[in-house]
Amino acid sequence: MDRMFCYLWGETDHPGECKFGERWVFAGQDAEVQIRKRIRESMGVRKDIFDQGGVEIFAMWDVTDVSQDVGRYYQRSRMDDYLREFIGYRKGSTGEIHLLHGNDMKIRVNKLLAKLGQPLIEAGLSTKQYQIAEEVIDTLQNTSSRIVLAELCARFGKTIWSASIAVEMDVQLVVVASYVKTVFTSFATDLTSFQQFAEYEHVDTQDADYKDQIEKAFNNGKKVFAYLSLAKSTKRQERIDFLFDNTYNRMLIVDEADFGAHTKQQAMPLVDKVDETMYTIIMTGTNADRAVTHWPIDSMVSVTYLELLIQKRAIEDAEKV
Repeated sequence: MDRMFCYLWGETDHPGECKFGERWVFAGQDAEVQIRKRIRESMGVRKDIFDQGGVEIFAMWDVTDVSQDVGRYYQRSRMDDYLREFIGYRKGSTGEIHLLHGNDMKIRVNKLLAKLGQPLIEAGLSTKQYQIAEEVIDTLQNTSSRIVLAELCARFGKTIWSASIAVEMDVQLVVVASYVKTVFTSFATDLTSFQQFAEYEHVDTQDADYKDQIEKAFNNGKKVFAYLSLAKSTKRQERIDFLFDNTYNRMLIVDEADFGAHTKQQAMPLVDKVDETMYTIIMTGTNADRAVTHWPIDSMVSVTYLELLIQKRAIEDAEKV
């Protein structure tokens, strides 16, 4: 069948802007090919920027279901304009430019589509991700271990892996703590893209109304990923107390645990709050010994890049049979 797509892209030289558009894809056509073609054509005499890698495509969404629901399932229906009215940050009163970084815009579109009932894509775990997730879940549920060190190499996919554990364990409040603030954007951007995480709200505890956002989410039957900066501030302890001193089923994920989060000043406020009722995953890609300086680790999982390569080769060989 014919499908309606929306897409998001931007020029790498203009990180504070992005462009949001629509593309009608006829049955039998490759959506990605058609969207890339449309973006390149829209650049007019500046196609060389696209050809030379000066364009980043942040996302493509199949919005066929919601376009049917709102009566815009037809060519040139301005489905993109319908959606952008909910999002705001438009540059001027017309046009497709939004004054947001592409990742921020992507999160907003993901949340909006989930709210409108558009099914998102399903996230899949690699064999190694599944194996290690199963191991950690078994450890947390069937042993006395509560604090797990996860030493996971680059390209393992720590974000989806750790979030999948939270979903499988039906965790209501997932606290993602880090000294590296880009971690929070990575989590929100990735997780809002997939259907498995659609029931979670994402709350930055640096927002003035973060408590209200979290309580509203729970009152609406949602679950929460709460992002906690470990950078020292006058509000940090108050945020920690609010997130930890409650009766919800909770999990703490400390990401990039060897960067800043390993110091006594950053780690101990968390260590002092964690008890036997809270699952904890300490994640790092390198320097695991530094990451756990102040943490009483109960168990550990580890995946090297060599293991990923071996797995990839085994899958490729199996597909040839």
